[in-house]
Amino acid sequence: MWILDSILGNGGAARAVVAGCAQLGCAEIHVVGRSEQNLAEFQQSWVNCLMPMQNLQVHTWDNLSMLISQADLLVNTTPVGMYPQGEKSPVADAAIDRISAGAIVYDLIYTPNPTQFLKDAQLRGARAIDGLEMLVQQGAAALKIWLDRESVPVDVMRLALQKHLGLS
Repeated sequence: MWILDSILGNGGAARAVVAGCAQLGCAEIHVVGRSEQNLAEFQQSWVNCLMPMQNLQVHTWDNLSMLISQADLLVNTTPVGMYPQGEKSPVADAAIDRISAGAIVYDLIYTPNPTQFLKDAQLRGARAIDGLEMLVQQGAAALKIWLDRESVPVDVMRLALQKHLGLS
């Protein structure tokens, strides 16, 4: 089980990651964003929902260095580093230097592959996971609904996406 999960960003993708981490039993979930007002609204939105979050904390970006040093899982849900600005990372070198070796770093971005964020984290001993599989599984779930089927050819979909992105 992850002790501490830090999520970069507080938009719709961050909501899905928070819900998933809560379902997986993360002991602490920390969301980092730039706007105090948006963070407060994000946190408040969980109060009266079906899945209340007692272990959810929000932080402004200036707390990121401290959180990174404690994170078992660090997830980027921001668009920073996405094509065509693939050379950017949502985390400055000084902050990513604090990542624990062996921490899991997950970037929801799938192109470029790997992102600068993942490259930087991997150089520091973290395990890097890109957003390609998430995109495949989202597509598979949608296709099941659209076609009213129990299963769809996920492996074929994954290979087609990898070929389309020039990853195979």
